[in-house]
Amino acid sequence: MAGSGYWRTRYILQVPTTTVDGAGQGAVSWLNAVSGLAGVVTPSQREVLNDMGVTVRTDVVIEMAWHPSVASKCRLIEAGSGMVWNITGVVDPDGGKRRRLRVTASNMDGETA
Repeated sequence: MAGSGYWRTRYILQVPTTTVDGAGQGAVSWLNAVSGLAGVVTPSQREVLNDMGVTVRTDVVIEMAWHPSVASKCRLIEAGSGMVWNITGVVDPDGGKRRRLRVTASNMDGETA
């Protein structure tokens, strides 16, 4: 297991909430749930283009300290750059010991918060 010096990037965990806009339609907004989560990004060696070559999706693996609120419906914001990582999967690689998480995430076209 890596030490805390290895996890140098800080993240803000956001959870989706539904609000009603002026037209009475439900809209998804993001609420900051946890800040200061430590982790490190590892590229997954995969970038995906859509059919027209207009949109690029970058997939990564983020190894981070374990936290019970991290789930696949959430997203992570890099505290320094504002890069948005939409979580697609969460795994406890230590077999339920709650030490760290391996989060798979993606970003569309360099989306920032």
